[in-house]
Amino acid sequence: MHTYQPNRIAQMLTRRRLLQGALTGVGVGLTLGAGLFPRLARADTGSNGGSKRKFIFVFAQGGWDPTRVFATEFSNANVAMEADADLATAGNITYVSHGDRPAVDVFMNAWHSQTTIYNGVMVRSIAHEICTMIAMTGTTSGLTPDWPAILANADRDSFTLPHLVLGGPSFPGDLGVAVARTGASGQLEALLNGNALSMTDLPISALRSPSQALVDRFVAERAAARAAVARSTVEDLLNSDFKTATKHAGDLKDLQYLMDFTGGTSLADQAVVAVDALQKGISRCLTLAASAAFSWDTHQANDTGQSPLWEDLFSGLGQLVQMLAAAPGETEGTLLDETTICVLSEMGRTPALNTFTGKDHWPYTSVMMIGGGLIGDRVIGGFDENYYGENVDPATGDVSDTGQVLSAEAIGATLLAIADIDPTDYVMGVEPIQGVIA
Repeated sequence: MHTYQPNRIAQMLTRRRLLQGALTGVGVGLTLGAGLFPRLARADTGSNGGSKRKFIFVFAQGGWDPTRVFATEFSNANVAMEADADLATAGNITYVSHGDRPAVDVFMNAWHSQTTIYNGVMVRSIAHEICTMIAMTGTTSGLTPDWPAILANADRDSFTLPHLVLGGPSFPGDLGVAVARTGASGQLEALLNGNALSMTDLPISALRSPSQALVDRFVAERAAARAAVARSTVEDLLNSDFKTATKHAGDLKDLQYLMDFTGGTSLADQAVVAVDALQKGISRCLTLAASAAFSWDTHQANDTGQSPLWEDLFSGLGQLVQMLAAAPGETEGTLLDETTICVLSEMGRTPALNTFTGKDHWPYTSVMMIGGGLIGDRVIGGFDENYYGENVDPATGDVSDTGQVLSAEAIGATLLAIADIDPTDYVMGVEPIQGVIA
């Protein structure tokens, strides 16, 4: 049974109002707090209903072509499938197999029982930026927090870096205090080990240990004092988040000796950091990049461009899942049993090839989830003869003409429900796909 806690007051706060409040009276604490957590957030951390569910998001930026793995549209005359691709089955999952993508076959055969595929997911746009926001937040507002930020914030006091972004998009909204980026060039690691001081145009000398300890003590005491006094709801939220950010900054100093936050650019390298962060209890959610930015945007030579990307994606996913399966869980058998992995892209690609043998943007796509919290070995939804997404019954997950649209919002609502967070606090007008929740 899911236990839900509302967080409505904080949803009324915009990023601009929070930033304006943060810049008033915060003082020296910003050097530690906002340097690592650039946006302050609501004080109410909500509740995850006792759930220990962890999450990893893997984002393929640019718009992937689901017909190369997920969408088995061989009998659809309107869809250009690869001539040398085959229909394959692993358990109850049908997928597209190709000789250039052996990692897909290896993955499906090994992990189909813990995998759920959603076909025909609607993102309502064909613009990269808008589709990315919709896929990650369910809205077109850059001020709305994304699914991993919401999931992480629900239990943020239990983690030093509740949502750690190793790559890919991030929309913290008003939950920035729960989100941190490692940086494409290892900026977080440089902040922790002091190398960031050498990256400035002007030379800066680090404080000696006794002086640094005095600064840290002053900031901590100042944060605690401000948190104890509030003259308005907004000030109370800001003061509480300033205290949280200050504590996280202090904890991070100790973590530099326990963990390396330099994740690299490949999915396999990022997976090592992600699993380490989950094992050490540093983060609840992580976001990883499946490849370089916009590399999936194959307006030309779609087949030759997409195929190696899918191979790299499933090779990296295989390593990620294997590491999770080999790690002991906190409350369940393995870390994989406690972790839900969501693999997605901001959009799909057109069913037909263009004059450059490429494929353009399409507002229907596919999403894959792997791991615990799911009823695996299943494909949800599908595509009709026009390659539009089909409706599904949220109670069962079956295709139904009277069901609801399988939208990005429904995917987000399902993720929140898996974590025992009430989706109606964040997504209106859709129901989670209860039929896939274990």
